Amino acid sequence: MMRKVVSVVLSVGLLMVVCHGCSDDDETNIFNEFFSKVRVIHASYDAPAVDVSLDGAVAIEDLAYGESSGYASVLSETYDIAVTPANAETPVVISLADFVFFPSEAITVFAVNELASIQPVIAVDSRFILSGKARVRFVHASPDAPAVDIRVGAGDGPQVFSDVSFTDVEDYIDVDPGAYVFVVTAAGETAAVVTFQEVTLEDETLYTVVALGTLDAGDAYDFTVRVFIDNDDGNQYVDLVPVNNE
Repeated sequence: MMRKVVSVVLSVGLLMVVCHGCSDDDETNIFNEFFSKVRVIHASYDAPAVDVSLDGAVAIEDLAYGESSGYASVLSETYDIAVTPANAETPVVISLADFVFFPSEAITVFAVNELASIQPVIAVDSRFILSGKARVRFVHASPDAPAVDIRVGAGDGPQVFSDVSFTDVEDYIDVDPGAYVFVVTAAGETAAVVTFQEVTLEDETLYTVVALGTLDAGDAYDFTVRVFIDNDDGNQYVDLVPVNNE
């Protein structure tokens, strides 16, 4: 199914009528006919904090680079969306007319690339947990980084995700909970670009791993791998810590 993805960037996480105190099962029943679940992650490294409006009403305020708006419920309807610098009515850096929110769908909209070329990447999210498993996916949002493999243990270790290019969103995979050392290599190579300190993946937890920033040592936007937790409100995250660069 093809979506209008013109400039959704920081838009869709926004009409915020959150169902506090509901379980995922309760939310699923509510959302089936009338509501969508939406989240925005600001991954445009040189863009300012932004406000997002739907039909002229501000729905998210001051969303900064690297942050998640968290999941919210929005009526499954059609809206005009505008994105502006925080606390400013103009300029409108992104506008989208007649964007449709589909019922029973949970999505994340990633705003990626530099401000001059900002673009949306829309991903359909899982909200289902599996007993005895962690679920992990990977999003490549670093515009000057090549296609990469994500491996476990070492540069020549098993591939978790392979040949992932800028703007690609890899589907969730199911892994055993436990401690992992993740390694980034150029696609098809075994030399580590960066190796990260051991991180523990928890049982019944959903993770979205996002490559942020740039590889350009001359700018202020460090290459970062940020892990967003998709359970519950979807606004928690932790950064992987590099142990060496080769």
